Formats: sequence, C-alpha cells, structure tokens
Amino acid sequence: MWPRRSQASASATDDPARLTLQELIATDPRHVRGHLAPGTRFPTGMRPGQKRAHGSDLDSIGPYAPGDDIRWMDWRATARTGRAQMKRFVAESHLARMLVVDLRPHLLFGTAKRPMAKTGALLAAYMAWEAFILQEPVGLVTLPGIAEVRPRRGRGHVLHLLKTLTEEYERAMQLGEDAGPEEIAAALDVASGHLSFNDEICLFSDFGELPADVNEKVRELSSIRRFRAVIVEDGMYHHSFSGGRFPYQAVNEQERSLAAIDANSSHERHQDAVEALRSDLRRTLSRSGWRVTEATSSATLSPGMPR
Repeated sequence: MWPRRSQASASATDDPARLTLQELIATDPRHVRGHLAPGTRFPTGMRPGQKRAHGSDLDSIGPYAPGDDIRWMDWRATARTGRAQMKRFVAESHLARMLVVDLRPHLLFGTAKRPMAKTGALLAAYMAWEAFILQEPVGLVTLPGIAEVRPRRGRGHVLHLLKTLTEEYERAMQLGEDAGPEEIAAALDVASGHLSFNDEICLFSDFGELPADVNEKVRELSSIRRFRAVIVEDGMYHHSFSGGRFPYQAVNEQERSLAAIDANSSHERHQDAVEALRSDLRRTLSRSGWRVTEATSSATLSPGMPR
C-alpha cells in the first residue's frame, strides 16, 4: 500500500497517492461525443428549469413511482395489468446524477500508478464535468462518513463538488477510518433521496464486499432509478509476479509487512482465476440491475478520455 506522508513533505509530483484539486479539474473532457444508448437523449440545447418538465411526446408506459403526477395515470394499462401504470413522456429537463465514491481503507491500495480510490475519484470528476457540459445536475456522496453534496448545475457547483471530494480523500488517507460494506447501502439511500424518476446513481468501488441487501435494493429500485457500477481494479490483476517476499506498508500503519508470492504459480493460472472472478462479478451486478463499467488504477487518465 502507499505510505502515508505529511502534507509538508508530500506533493502531487513525488507522492502518487495524493489527490489535488488541480488533478480533478484537469479531467474536464471539454467535449462529449459518441453514440447514445437506446432510451437516452442529449440535451435539446435550451437551459432547463429547476424542476423536471416533460414534453407532449409519449415515451413509454411504466409502473407508478412515489411522487408521480396522478393526472398521467394510464387507466387502461392499469386495468389490464392490475397495477398502477403511468404515462412517461420525453423529458425536456435533464436527468440528475449522484456520484457515490468509495474511499474505504482497502481502496487506498495501489501497485502501479495510483491507489484505487484515487482512480475512482478521477473518474468521478470526469463524470461531474460531463454532467456540467450536458447542463445536468450532479451531486456527490462519499464513504466512510457519508459526506454529501446535493445535485445542482453550474461550473461553480462542480468546483465545490470537486473540492469536497479532495477534502474527503485527504481525510480518508490521514485517518484510515474503516467502515463495513453495509455503509454502501446507507450511501445509496442518501444518494437516492436527492433524485427523481429515472435519475442515475454511479457507485465507484471495487465491489469486492457488496452485501446481498444492496443488490436487492438496486433490483427493487431499478424501475425508477438507473444504477451504474464503475468497478475500479488494481493494476496487479493484469501483470504476473515473480516469486519471493515483497514489502508493503498500509496507509494507517508505521511499520512495513511482507507478502510472500509462490514462485510456482503460473501467469496463465493467475489470469484465469482473475477473469473468472471478474466474470462472476459482472454477471452478479448485471442481474441485479447495475450497468457495469470497468476501470483500472494502472491506466493513464488523460483529459477527456478516462480509462
């Protein structure tokens, strides 16, 4: 793990574990391009109002969600299915997005360019700038500790969000405060409370200890929320290691420890085991209603192109 350094001796150039506001600002993509997935739309160009509005074009018919306007109840579909069904129209206002960034101690680990938590923070910053370009509200929740920033629009708001993310990352590095996987469910509840129908929650984590009740919650809410799982992996998953003993140091520990690697373990066997774990994780998340995106801490994050 990355050794902890004092603020006086550390800088962004000599300590890859540190995260600065300038690094988060530099992820600004400037332009958003590419093809849209079915059911998603680019903004129409006008500046949206503070409240969600819908047009006159019917988009779909879906189940009733708390807060829906009863005037748009589809009575025929309700009588046919036995459940309350609502008319959904093409949105004229933009969708909101909540970024949930996992900063627990086991994500403050890194063997290549940066800790996994820093990769998640950089990707979250990229998505915050993307929301700004699309004129969409964006908010933030970090754990442990559940710090939150309510979703709003504007460059000033994005800068405030990134400053909060930097402070929470630094606090996590200094304190090494641990939290159980059940805090993920609490963070998702906080994020969901700031959103409306069909808004998106993005969770940046390694998803190594995701409780079953979290997937149950996502499965239940997938009809009224969008859930994106950004899986942050360490670079060690993609490289082979020679046998021997290797020293490492935890963020919140002063002494070093030794990790032993068996020289007889083959690179092929390592890769097969890793791919099996990744495949099982992707399958489990997809079945629970997550949209899966993968990242690695060994990748190069250049402005406008997160990897």
